[in-house]
Amino acid sequence: MRRTSILAAAAMTAWLAAPPAHACTVSATGVAFGAYDTLSAAPDDGTGSIVLVCHPNVHAPSVELDAGLSGLFSPRRMNSGAAALDYNLYTSATRLIVWGNGLGGSVAVTLTGGGVTAGQRTFERTIYGRIPAGQSVPAGTYGDTIVVTVVF
Repeated sequence: MRRTSILAAAAMTAWLAAPPAHACTVSATGVAFGAYDTLSAAPDDGTGSIVLVCHPNVHAPSVELDAGLSGLFSPRRMNSGAAALDYNLYTSATRLIVWGNGLGGSVAVTLTGGGVTAGQRTFERTIYGRIPAGQSVPAGTYGDTIVVTVVF
């Protein structure tokens, strides 16, 4: 029996779409999956996060995630050289709805609420990732880059 150890992560890059001068700052933590076991019958799940710190008058910004380097939402793909590992990013822990930009069966997420502290409104949201089980790929470090877009 052969076990393959694969490190996988989906990096996040944040930017704002036509932001007002004082609207928000965005930070994102990429989804870290850790080691993927090619022989496991269970999927490999991970989480990341997005934090927006905004002017207090900003309400309900929409957050979009692009398809990544493969250009596909179903599935997204992480690469290690020529090898590809399928994965996706989801709106909740149930991992049923693909978080994207509204194309290819995905949805953008509207953030609501957000507490106001020290004159700033903060929104935080978890990104849920999953690598499906049963993928036969060579050992390596796999990664993708996802662009985060905030629309006001």
